[in-house]
Amino acid sequence: MVQIKHSALAKKAAVLTAAFFVCLASSAVSAGPLAYITNQKANSVSVIDVAARAVVGTIALPPGSEPAGVAVSGDGRVICVANPTSKQVTVIDGPSRRIVGSIPVGSGPVGIAVDSRGKLAYAADWYEDSVAVLDVDRQLVLWRVPVGRSPAGLAVSADDSKVYVANRDDDSISEIDARRLQVTRTVKVGKHPFGILLSDDGKRIYSANVESNDVSVVDVDAFALLKTVRVGERPYAIAAAANRLFVTNQYDNSVSVIALDGLGVIGTVPVGEYPEGIAAHPNGREVYVANWFSNSVSVIDAQALKVVDTIPTGDGSRAFGAFISQQLD
Repeated sequence: MVQIKHSALAKKAAVLTAAFFVCLASSAVSAGPLAYITNQKANSVSVIDVAARAVVGTIALPPGSEPAGVAVSGDGRVICVANPTSKQVTVIDGPSRRIVGSIPVGSGPVGIAVDSRGKLAYAADWYEDSVAVLDVDRQLVLWRVPVGRSPAGLAVSADDSKVYVANRDDDSISEIDARRLQVTRTVKVGKHPFGILLSDDGKRIYSANVESNDVSVVDVDAFALLKTVRVGERPYAIAAAANRLFVTNQYDNSVSVIALDGLGVIGTVPVGEYPEGIAAHPNGREVYVANWFSNSVSVIDAQALKVVDTIPTGDGSRAFGAFISQQLD
């Protein structure tokens, strides 16, 4: 009888040990960066393990959310999703992948960005021509900053002191002082700027201008237009990797590639149908593109300039914003 108990205990211990190591292995797999892809028609967010290049979870949002914009804090602990139809920003806890709150925001939040700590979020309210400043922990609107008409893309400076917003119907980009919560400077760019990108050193802003089919390059110090670069039809959003810019072209089903040295187009990469959101892997070697009509994400090799994988996601993948967490294994 003692031997039977011993055998049973040993077997149980073995099972627990195996489970422990499976848990460790699972944690190791998900320890790296994750991509969060908003699926507008499916009312969901697909979670992609970028190391495995596979969807590892799906977060269901309330019916009628129709998510578009998304922003992830650098450490991956906070994910904010902009839902223009339900007029709310959904807050998701990264480690548990659970919805922890929903913040009512004006008439139609589209673009969304978070600060470096994941404490403040900024939502571009398309219909109210303002940027809402959100307290993520307390889940409330702290302030609203009037900006230009139909604000869309947003970017936050590395030190959290400035917020930049593309005013689509004013053909401009505004700079917001994040401490005084007011617009300090505005610069004219191409026609209907949508997605914007702030360079890592904070010296340049790039805007994708959907109506003029080009990218504007803005010098931040002077807050003046430096150069205009022609790209494909209806450019939507921008990412940077391997000393290059990658620009999604909605109507061309492609990504234009611009060399940062010289600011000229050096290639075009065919992707899925109607590409919109785009973000770079923190290793600087891969770029992820959300294809709205193909319900997928294309993975581009930033050096070879070709698609190396396609990941099925949900219905209506848009992922407008910085949708990849920046921590590395």
